[in-house]
Amino acid sequence: EITDDLVDDTKVSLVNLQVANGIAVRMAVLYLLMYGEESRPEAIITD
Repeated sequence: EITDDLVDDTKVSLVNLQVANGIAVRMAVLYLLMYGEESRPEAIITD
């Protein structure tokens, strides 16, 4: 385990950055799973 002070030190710890990036990636994956091909602009029929 690591101390709270070490986790909060942005010079040596990437924990906060990894958490933030993980949230964005999970949101993107969920979006693609929900909307799939419909989310692509070229999949929209404009006729």
